[in-house]
Amino acid sequence: MKLKQPTRRELQFFLITGTVEGMLTALTLVTGKMLRPGESITGGLALRIGLAAGFPTIVVFFTAEYARQRQELLRMAHQLNMTQRHRLNESSLGRQAWLESSVYALISGLCSFGGAMVPLAIASCIPGKGWPAAAVTAGCLGGLGAGIGFTTSSCRTCWSVALMVAGGFLAALGYFLHIV
Repeated sequence: MKLKQPTRRELQFFLITGTVEGMLTALTLVTGKMLRPGESITGGLALRIGLAAGFPTIVVFFTAEYARQRQELLRMAHQLNMTQRHRLNESSLGRQAWLESSVYALISGLCSFGGAMVPLAIASCIPGKGWPAAAVTAGCLGGLGAGIGFTTSSCRTCWSVALMVAGGFLAALGYFLHIV
């Protein structure tokens, strides 16, 4: 079975949502550790946080995308006045939906893994305690926001500020929750 080439819009959706989700998850999980006196981020922690962000993303995105595609097949069957609407889901179109959903979920999961791990791994190389990881992650969110603004021909500064503010809120939540 051949995988359909994703449109630019579909690919952007899965890349952006995965990456943003990973960065925000990293901020939420490790801010308590980052800002405690005497604590620092290690490469091993960055890898573990990346894995903790990536795997749930795969499950969430597969579930959502596969359900969306199967619902679309049911809608098509209804429009074609098929008496047995489940037939399209059981056909090669149903298998195609499963394959596409799997690939898209893997893309989002890998982006989430990278979005969580890369800023923390960079921060683990910077001397100093606490603030470098938060600053690097906020900077990465700002850069990603500028990229989103560029690709959508909208305000780069607005996107950057919005993502950095969201990161700040989740960092504050992570600080008070002390998850890691």
